[in-house]
Amino acid sequence: MFKTAYKRWLSAFLFFLVAGASAVPQETASLPAAATEFVQIIQSRAGSPSAVAITFQNLSSLSVERQEALQNAIFNGFRNANVRVVKPEQAVAEVHVTFSEDWQGLVWLATIQQGSSSQTVIKKLPRQQATPAAHATTLTLRKIPVWQQDTPILDFYQDSQNLLVLEPSQLALYSIDGGQWRPRQTLGIPHQNPWPRDLRGRLEVRGGEVNAFLPGTRCTGKISPPSLDCRASDDPWPIGEGLVAFFSPRRNFFNGLLAGTSAGASVAPFFSGATWQSGDQRVWLFSGTDGHTRLFQNDLATPTAMFNGWGSTLAVVHSTCGSGWQLLTSAPTDSIRPDSIQAVEVTGHEALPVSAPLDLAGAVEALWTAGNYGQVVNGVLHLQSGKYEAFTLSVVCNQ
Repeated sequence: MFKTAYKRWLSAFLFFLVAGASAVPQETASLPAAATEFVQIIQSRAGSPSAVAITFQNLSSLSVERQEALQNAIFNGFRNANVRVVKPEQAVAEVHVTFSEDWQGLVWLATIQQGSSSQTVIKKLPRQQATPAAHATTLTLRKIPVWQQDTPILDFYQDSQNLLVLEPSQLALYSIDGGQWRPRQTLGIPHQNPWPRDLRGRLEVRGGEVNAFLPGTRCTGKISPPSLDCRASDDPWPIGEGLVAFFSPRRNFFNGLLAGTSAGASVAPFFSGATWQSGDQRVWLFSGTDGHTRLFQNDLATPTAMFNGWGSTLAVVHSTCGSGWQLLTSAPTDSIRPDSIQAVEVTGHEALPVSAPLDLAGAVEALWTAGNYGQVVNGVLHLQSGKYEAFTLSVVCNQ
């Protein structure tokens, strides 16, 4: 879906490095054991320097505790090899270690600087699935296709009698006839400025009243009789219950300034967001344009946790399963691999998967919680065939 320049660069960087370097085979060893082997490879590549300076950067979803344990294991690995860990000015070699991840699992990169020469070591570990707590309920995601067409779909709405499809140039209305959706009417969407390249839109229908949000444009109207009036507007877009944000009119993301009940607050620019109330705690999640998904709890001043390795689209559902709240998130795919969606539950500062990934036949363009249905999410898929599909996702509790 909407990938940041950073994520595209990182994906390409990892691809070419893994293709050009002698990558270490994946293994299921513990992190300390893997760290020891990582150090041995660094030592071998660097010619066993007697003194090194080490710095770390974490771009992965490792918790602070696991990151510290891993750093200590790397320090111990060097000491056990009789290598002194010193300040940069005393070092024979400087080693910068980055903990990252891709769609398959953890990726560790070590950049070894010795004078004017530089080398890179890569170690990949398969993603370890977190074991759900004993009380957690495993879920199943069910996908139901709603509509397919050749032209782009930005968003859609359906009830028992009507299907509304938001497109770049029009709002198409369909009525049910003999169990099939039949064209009813199309309403044009005039706009003053050219659309951005990666166009997005939001359709909201309440009690027969229609609101359509596009970059720099807002349309209002009714289902019956069909009507739509569009005007230039910088009004904030509704993202979900209790979450409203301003969309950048020339780009494909929200600029971070919030409105509605959170008016005046701001977060880092993001592609999608979700909020919910769990007991006495308000929770927000935003998939940032920098590739990090930030978790906020009770206030929006400072993130309480950051998650990596997720895609840029997410939506929340309120179900009767598990804790009652699940987040559906896409995978960090590129233009080569099809997308997938997985349900996770946020517990404290951790996000635990509670469903198997649901593989899809294309790239997820949008996910929105579907009105008052609670357990249903609307989605738009750009199929590998080139067509666009509107679909719904529902959460089913596994007994």
